[in-house]
Parts: sequence; C-alpha cells; structure tokens
Amino acid sequence: MEVLETACIYGADAVYLGLRGESSLRASARNFSLEEIGRAVAYAHGKGVKVYLALNTYPHDSRYGELPGLIRAARDAGVDAVIVSDIGVLAMVRRTAPGLPVHLSTQANAVSSHAVEAWRGLGVSRVILARELSCAEIAEIRRATDCELEVFVHGSVCVSISGRCLISDYLARRGANQGHCTQPCRWDYAMVERTREGQYMPVEEEDGFTFLYNSRDLCLLPVFGEVMALGLDGLKIEGRNKAALYVATVVSVYRQARDAYLEDPQGFAVQQGWTEEIARVSNRGYFTGFFTGAPGHDGINYDFKGYEQTHHLAARVVDVKDGRVTLEARNPLVEGMELEWLSSAGPRRCFTLQGAVSEGTALTHIRPSQVFSLQTPFVPVPGELLRKPFSEGDRVVPGRTR
Repeated sequence: MEVLETACIYGADAVYLGLRGESSLRASARNFSLEEIGRAVAYAHGKGVKVYLALNTYPHDSRYGELPGLIRAARDAGVDAVIVSDIGVLAMVRRTAPGLPVHLSTQANAVSSHAVEAWRGLGVSRVILARELSCAEIAEIRRATDCELEVFVHGSVCVSISGRCLISDYLARRGANQGHCTQPCRWDYAMVERTREGQYMPVEEEDGFTFLYNSRDLCLLPVFGEVMALGLDGLKIEGRNKAALYVATVVSVYRQARDAYLEDPQGFAVQQGWTEEIARVSNRGYFTGFFTGAPGHDGINYDFKGYEQTHHLAARVVDVKDGRVTLEARNPLVEGMELEWLSSAGPRRCFTLQGAVSEGTALTHIRPSQVFSLQTPFVPVPGELLRKPFSEGDRVVPGRTR
C-alpha cells in the first residue's frame, strides 16, 4: 500500500497491482488481499489515479476455480481494468464481469497489428506490446490500429520471450509463468569439464563466474522524445516488487519528461538532471532494449557485481503540523548528516539533520522504524520521502543471492 501511495503522490496516472496467491507474475511480492483492494482503489481514485489488477499468469486447470471470485471482487472494488495474458482468463473475465475493461499483458507477446486487432476482436481494450519491438515496428502498429497501445519504458527485463521463460522451472522447479520465478538469468555461471569436477573455467571472467543471461535494465529516457512521438496510450514502468524510493524517483522523472514533451514537443530535450536521478536508484546498468534495434551483447551485463545505486531511503513523512514534520526512519540516521527531500511538486532540496525529537527526548542517533519530529526549512506533504547518499563502503549492493 505504501508503494502504491508513493506512485500516486509522485505523478503516476495509473498503478497496476497483484493479489496474493498465484494470479499475477509477481506471486512473491507483497501483494494485496481481497480486503485491501478496496482501500487501494479508494485511495488511488481519490488522487485521480486508475488501478489495474494483474491476472496475468498462465493458470493450469487446477487454478481456474478461484478466478471467478477474484474477478467479481475486483469489479466490486472498482478496479479500472484487469491485465491478462491467457486467453482462457480473458474469456472468464468477459463472462464474469462483462463491463470490466481488459488489457492484454506483454506476456501475450503481441508483435503485430494483426495480433492487436485479433485480440481486440476478443474484447481487449488495450494491448501492452511485446518488449521485442523496435520504434519503427511500434510506429507501424500504431498506424494500423486505433486500439489502445501501451509499452514498457523502464525497469527490469529478462532474457525470454516477453517475460515467458522456463529456466526457473528446470533449475529450481518453480514456475515463472505461475508467478514463482527464481530469476536464474541473474545467477553466476562457469563451465565445468565432466571429468574435472569443481574446476571452474570462466568464459568472461568476473571473480571466476560469468553472467550469461543477466539483462541490463530497460531505460527509454534517452530516446523519450521518440517514444512520445509514437502517440501511445500508456507508458509503463516495471515497478512491482520495488521499494518506495525506486518508485518515487523513477515515476517523478518520467512524469516530468512526459509533461515537458506535452508542453513543447518541438523543443523537447532530455535533461541531464533526469538522467542523473535515474542513475541513483537500484539498477543493473541501462540499455534501450529493442527500441533502437537488436541489443546484442550490449544488452547483457557481464561484469555484474551488484545493483548500482547511490542513495538509501532515509525516512518517510508521516504528518506535518504546527511547523513540525513527523517522520518515520527507514535507515539509521545520525545528527549532522546531509539528507535530501524528494518533493513531489518541485526540485529536490538538501538539508542537515538536526533538532530531531521523539517523545520529548532529543535524538542524536535514530533507529530504523523510529518515529521522530523536527523543523525543516521546507513544508513537505505526508507520504513524501527523504533520502541519504551511501557511504563509501556502501556503493555496490551484492546481487548474487539465490
């Protein structure tokens, strides 16, 4: 819920979310219960933001029995659309909630205007195009159909066909297409000769291992003018299972870029400050995917030592009253350190942490989750975030967990 609120505060027009269980492709994420969906929709709609529910797994017969109840609950909660991949799920949504708009997930791998039109004929109102398309191919699809179209512009991608992959099934017995991917494409590999067990032979050496399938993260900010010129209906940020700081930073950058383009399409240029902001959040190195042509070897991060990131989440604004700001710490804080306020309506602003108080006691050291208050040289709004830079020893986050 906190991440959903963050997306709304920092400029999203819509959010997509999943339910607990195996109905979405992020089954391990902190998804919503059926009871929480109504609260999420009410909050988002209060901010003028739409809510799309992801039902985008490929369920086997044993999973279909629970779907009608989930679909009815989504309809009754007021979600604005559901996102599906499987044609059986699409048919069930159409039968169970005929008035509920249906978006086609990128996992359905629509790569042509013929496919888009066929899906529209089955009741789909928006198609999220496959990520394997170039700018020229997307433009051709746009010219050939007036169906709503959406593309991914930022976030994690995997070496697969539109996110459909069986490596996790083989290596970990956990089905990616049922929402349980263990991300083996991020694992580190080495060759072993059959008779020399334990003797590793690296292909591209990096501490004795090789990252054969580790895709860089998608970032279309460098070509954002071309993206906007396509006249699409939605620009999608892969933000599920991401932290609030990631969502706040990325959403606000793309919102600023979108607004700047709409204000002056001819004079639009990508600002250096946007590029610097995007680099501050967790990423595996960026590339433009297939948008500017087949990525080849440049799309793989062979030297992956961890997620690149420069800042931590410091605290979240809880309340503002009588000139004092109440915050909840998210990482250890020490008096005198430099913090940065991420305004949702203006430029970032740095200040020095001092004068923190909790229950009448002055604080010099603040623990994670501790609530405290202080006077700030600015007036934030509840839900906004403060961040702090990594120390020298923190700049690389280990990324080899299984």
